[in-house]
Amino acid sequence: MVNWKTFTEDELKVLRSNPYVKSATSKMIRFSVAFKEEFWRRYKEEGQTPRQIIESLGLDPEVLGQKRIDGILIHLREQKNGGEEFRDVRRLPERRIPGDDSQLPPSKAILKMQHKVAYMEQELEFIKKTIRADNEARRRK
Repeated sequence: MVNWKTFTEDELKVLRSNPYVKSATSKMIRFSVAFKEEFWRRYKEEGQTPRQIIESLGLDPEVLGQKRIDGILIHLREQKNGGEEFRDVRRLPERRIPGDDSQLPPSKAILKMQHKVAYMEQELEFIKKTIRADNEARRRK
């Protein structure tokens, strides 16, 4: 696990005063959608480095640390490559009722059904073998 740098109270005050910071705690910082869009635009269109972008948006790269700066780029790239819009907070996994496959995308629903069929076939073969073995044992008596 990555050992992130913790922020001091003074660093938190400075971070929280930046309009691009949505929230900050001693171990975590969340950026606004405006920050993410501007960061991505400057990175893709202007070819700026993440460190240059952070500085130009009024944040101290030394306070954030290189691991966090690299992480920002990784997360934004994942969101863009995944076809997602930038968002202020993490997306929570959807809560599903166990056994309710109605909300699954068709490709995942098909895979799940195929798995169930294969499992049931294995169960059926086991039952058949058990019945055969039982019948043979009765015949021998």
